[in-house]
Amino acid sequence: MNVRLNHPDASQLAAGSPLISFDKVSVTINQSRLLDNVNLDIPPGCWMGVVGPNGGGKSTLVKAILGLVPHKGLISLNWPGSKKGNIGYVPQLAPFDPTLPITVLDYLRMVLEDWPVWLRYKRNNRIAEMMAQFEITEFSDKRIGTLSTGERQRVLVCGALLNKPDVLFLDEPLAGVDKHGQQLLLSILQAYHQQGHTIVMVEHHWHIVEHYCQRAALIDGTLVDVGDPDTIFEVVQKNAASLSFPPVK
Repeated sequence: MNVRLNHPDASQLAAGSPLISFDKVSVTINQSRLLDNVNLDIPPGCWMGVVGPNGGGKSTLVKAILGLVPHKGLISLNWPGSKKGNIGYVPQLAPFDPTLPITVLDYLRMVLEDWPVWLRYKRNNRIAEMMAQFEITEFSDKRIGTLSTGERQRVLVCGALLNKPDVLFLDEPLAGVDKHGQQLLLSILQAYHQQGHTIVMVEHHWHIVEHYCQRAALIDGTLVDVGDPDTIFEVVQKNAASLSFPPVK
């Protein structure tokens, strides 16, 4: 028997949480079709896991929502009321130049504050509280490029949450993160989601999708299926060979 988290219902949804809709969305880059005819709705306040084989278009799906790649078809974020909310984003793991003279504190200040980071720093309670929550205070003066992969992922997720986004897009945020770091990040994300916010998370750890996500979208060049994680798990098991990735264990 699987143990599931309690997720917010419609009455608990944050006021700024959008309905995200894809209508016949396709992405072609350098004459290569990465996504084809995707039709998908992500309800407000949903924690959606995006799963599928490597190269299947999961990251492309997220980038299309954010306008980072060109697409055909319609992608809409239907915000409640007349005011658009905030968006947070953590891209897929990428190396940082260790010689880049930007510290962890510099990076977080650039995310949150409007004045140049070279001005004398005055304590910002929001930054200080978030750094403590993510357990990154002790290396605030380290260059971000010198951090371990797990430390850097904590910094990036912290930065994505600093502006209190209404929807959060995460592209494999737990890649390279140790067990303690995973538990810490998932606990923080769980609390964020329990406030009624939307999370769209590309993830290849099935036990995490199964435990935390309300719904899962299976992407392999198009939307293969969408539903509760147990249903998508069964689809993957039955179609592992044709979907070009190994059976889930």
